[in-house]
Amino acid sequence: MGSNPRRHERERGKPVAPEIVALRRPVWPPHARYRAVDVRGRSLPLIGIAVSLLCVVGVVYWVFQQPAPRLPSDARHLSYVLGGVLLYALNTGVRAERWHRLLLSDGAHPQRLDSYALTVVGYTGNNVLPARAGDAVRVLLMAPRAGASRRSVIGTLLAERLLDLVVIVLLFVVVGYGAVGQLAGGDLAVIGGATAAGIAGVAVAVALLRRNQRLLEMIRPMLTSTLGLRSRGGAQLVGMTMVIWLIETFVWMAVGAAAGLDMTLLDGLYLVALASIFSLIPSGPAYAGTQDVAAVVGIKAIGGSGSLAATYLILLRFVLQVPITLGGLVLLAARYGGIGKLRRARLHDAGPADAPSPT
Repeated sequence: MGSNPRRHERERGKPVAPEIVALRRPVWPPHARYRAVDVRGRSLPLIGIAVSLLCVVGVVYWVFQQPAPRLPSDARHLSYVLGGVLLYALNTGVRAERWHRLLLSDGAHPQRLDSYALTVVGYTGNNVLPARAGDAVRVLLMAPRAGASRRSVIGTLLAERLLDLVVIVLLFVVVGYGAVGQLAGGDLAVIGGATAAGIAGVAVAVALLRRNQRLLEMIRPMLTSTLGLRSRGGAQLVGMTMVIWLIETFVWMAVGAAAGLDMTLLDGLYLVALASIFSLIPSGPAYAGTQDVAAVVGIKAIGGSGSLAATYLILLRFVLQVPITLGGLVLLAARYGGIGKLRRARLHDAGPADAPSPT
C-alpha cells in the first residue's frame, strides 16, 4: 500500500502527541552526557604526558653521560634520607591542617582524620595518575563526608593553589633572582610588564563574571574559599603556607646532605622555587620530567657536579614519592574501600553541578 503525499502534507502541521515525542527522543545510557566533557578534557593530560615523556628521555640520556651516581651507604648519610622522609611527612601534615581549616571556613564539617588521610590519598593519586587526578579523588571522597557540595570542596583546592602560587612566585623572584643577583634592569621590566598583564587579566575576568550572572552563580561556590582569604583567617593561612614551603626547603636540603652536597638555606630556597615554577608546566604523574629537569638545572647552578646532580635526583624522587604513595594506597584500601568503591562513587554522580573537575 503506497503512501499518500497529500496526506503527509496535511499531517505535517498537526501537533504531535507528547507520548510520541518521548518515543522519538534518543535514549542515552546513564552518564553519557558527561562523556563528551571527558573526551574534550583529555587533551591536557595527553599534553602533560607528552611533555613528561620528552623531559624524562632527556634527563635519562643526560644521566647516562655522567659518572655513575654514588648512593649513600653509611649510617650518617642514610640518616639524612630518613630525616628527609620525616620532614616530608610533617609537611604533609601541615598541608592537611591547612586544607582542614579551609573546609571549615567554607562551612563544611570534615573530620580532621579524613582531612589528613585524604591529603595523603590525594598525593598518591597525583603520583600515579595524570592530570593531578588525586585532587579529583579528594573531592569525590571528602564531599559526602564533610556534608559539602563538590563545588565547595573544589573551591578549597583552588584556594590551596592560590596560596602556594603566591609564595612560590615570591620565592622565585626574591630568592632566585634578587638574592642571587641575576636580575638585570631589562628583566625587571619584563617581570613588571608580566605582573601588570596578569593584574589586567584578572580585572577583565572579574568584569566578565559580573556581567554573566549565570556563570557567576555556577562558580560562586568554588570562589568562596578563595574570597575568604581576605579575612583574618586568610592571613593565618598565608603564614601556614610560608611554613609549608620552609619545611619543603628543609626536605630538599636533607636530600642534599644525603647526596653529599652542602647546601645553604638560600640554595635550598632557590631549588624549591625553581622546581615549583617548573611544576606549573603540564606534565604526567608526580611531575615526571619537569621536576627532574628543574632539580638538575638547579644543582648545576649552585655548583654541583653531574654525578652529584644524578645522585640528588634519585634520592629526591625516593623521598618525595615512595613513602607517601605507599601510605596513600594503604589508607585508600583500609579506610575508603579501595579503588572499587572509588569507581562506584565516580559513577554515582548526582549531576553536572557537583561533578569534580579532572584537572
